[in-house]
Amino acid sequence: MPAQRSGRDAPKRAGRRVPRNTLSRSLIVEAALELIDTAGLEAVTMPSVARRLGVGTMSLYRHVEDKGDLIDAVAEGVMGQIAVPDGASDDWEGRVVGYLRALRETAVAHPALGRILADHGLTVGPVFVQLETVHGILVRAGFAPRDAVRAFYSLFTYVFGSVMWELPRVHQQSADAYAASWNSAIDALNPSDYPHLHALRPDLISAASPDQFEYGLSLLVESLRTRAQRSSSHPAVTSTRQSGNPQASRSSNP
Repeated sequence: MPAQRSGRDAPKRAGRRVPRNTLSRSLIVEAALELIDTAGLEAVTMPSVARRLGVGTMSLYRHVEDKGDLIDAVAEGVMGQIAVPDGASDDWEGRVVGYLRALRETAVAHPALGRILADHGLTVGPVFVQLETVHGILVRAGFAPRDAVRAFYSLFTYVFGSVMWELPRVHQQSADAYAASWNSAIDALNPSDYPHLHALRPDLISAASPDQFEYGLSLLVESLRTRAQRSSSHPAVTSTRQSGNPQASRSSNP
């Protein structure tokens, strides 16, 4: 994989002074999200958010407890924009997979989301509603209880792994720049020593793309479809197998 250079050089933006007595938690969260999206998560401090709003730092503490509370509120606001699509109560391929596609779009639009959720845990309000909904769909679709959990988190972690792979390659720089880096790296390789890389060049340059994401997603869905059918056919065996290892489902964060 060619090395990528993805530095973020966002210009500093002058603060927008909030009219007197109109500062609110929602305005603070909005300003923090804008700062995260333009300058990165590390740029968020209480003073930097206050400067962006044109207010004193201490005025923020009337509405948020601290930086951790603010970051949680940002995650809650972003995750609250995502919805599980409507449909049949057991349509996991349409509704759960549709939810995960929407999650991917949101994570691409807000690059720090994955890191926030990884560092802070999935402990914001909207996430519990979404988790309840998607797991209910999976169980009604025939997944055994443990399979429902394993299936969802296999898909969920695939989404964020794919986003982390794509972000520096084709979102924080152009897709053309990514292709050029591959071409440059392959041009420097002797075709006799690396015949497969030379032959696969047209596909390698699209290894970070929506097509790549959908390819991997389709493989996961096909595999899980088989698992759901097997769970439906042998519920007693699956249930007995699951009850034998209670430690496997314990986790510090949902």
